[in-house]
Amino acid sequence: MLLLKITLIPLAVLALGIMERLHGPRVAGWLSGFPVVAFPLLLFVTLDHGGDFGSASALGAWYGLVAWLSFAMTYSWCSRRLNWLWCIVISFAVWTVMALVMLEAQQFSVWTELLPVAAFIVALLSYPRGEASDEQREHVWWGLPARMLAGAVLTVVVTQFSEGLGSRWSGMFSTFPMLGSVIAVSNHIQYGPRAVQEAVAGMSMGIASIGAFCFVLYMLLPNTSMWAAFGLALVASSTAHALTYLLFKNKKA
Repeated sequence: MLLLKITLIPLAVLALGIMERLHGPRVAGWLSGFPVVAFPLLLFVTLDHGGDFGSASALGAWYGLVAWLSFAMTYSWCSRRLNWLWCIVISFAVWTVMALVMLEAQQFSVWTELLPVAAFIVALLSYPRGEASDEQREHVWWGLPARMLAGAVLTVVVTQFSEGLGSRWSGMFSTFPMLGSVIAVSNHIQYGPRAVQEAVAGMSMGIASIGAFCFVLYMLLPNTSMWAAFGLALVASSTAHALTYLLFKNKKA
């Protein structure tokens, strides 16, 4: 099981990196919205601790999308004026604050479950706009290995310490902006703020896929078999991603 944990997500990250090299940062940002990290993390957590724990973690991941989008939008706007180091420090500080706020929000009315939907709409309306660039870009050799290593580390930390973290924090870390941060920083360092804007524009659209996956999983796990819940959640995620593709094509035009 440990071997599967440390290879599954890095391989998914590798595939995403190859797509970025072929099609640019906006496509990579959009594809990062597919639950290539959240799906295996929540699956491993559920296998280790059961359906109720998995459902609560999926709810935590759902709320975590607010923190994730806050991170992406903060980095996008900061990149216009600041270097990558200041951008990442400020963005992770914002993520931490929003994660703590969302942890508290889970204890209130079920109406707070609409907060990720509201955040998604705000991100779509306010992300920095502009046509996707078709410029040729060179890629550093360490980019993909760094992303794969980050994916393996995050998987081990969340799955090995999920019991101590609790279901809500385990879920929150399932949507930790690991891919988003690496995509943003690598594009910022190599190509500048314009590439960051493109990546965040893609992320803002693709995040609907993770949201659909997490919410459906949260609803189904307590009352459905684990494999059926994950299968239906993946169908919902794929459907959402297919629908955002129409928006993605429109934004590329």
